[in-house]
Amino acid sequence: MIFVDTNIWFYAHDEREAAKRSACRDWLTVLGRQRLGCSNLQVANEFVDVVLRKRRDIEQETVFRLSDDILIWGATAIGIDTVGTARRIRYRTAYSWWDCLLLASALELGCSHFLSEDLQDGQRVEADGKALTIVDPFAHSPEQILASR
Repeated sequence: MIFVDTNIWFYAHDEREAAKRSACRDWLTVLGRQRLGCSNLQVANEFVDVVLRKRRDIEQETVFRLSDDILIWGATAIGIDTVGTARRIRYRTAYSWWDCLLLASALELGCSHFLSEDLQDGQRVEADGKALTIVDPFAHSPEQILASR
């Protein structure tokens, strides 16, 4: 499974950045068809927050409908174990707390990759005997990553 970060969902709906929009839509299409993508409740909520702040031209109902589409990819909530794992990741990586929570969630969900432009491409994150690799969606195509799995 490949965990899809908030920024991928945002760019997939951002008409102001055509190249990023296209790349993110390609990723989401491939992962959706192959049922290899996942997300969580935090991503859906972050998406709503970011779009409501940055894209005042989009109706609230549309934003909420789009966040419901994210929930189809997973609605797992953050639990106490996730917080513990996130702390261990934070000590080792110094990523933002919110990113550490998402990385911890991805590990709990058994993901092998974490799709995000915000983190270091190719970095391997390990915790609790599990590991995943961060993938920049603009540096790799879905086919490149899926072929390497």
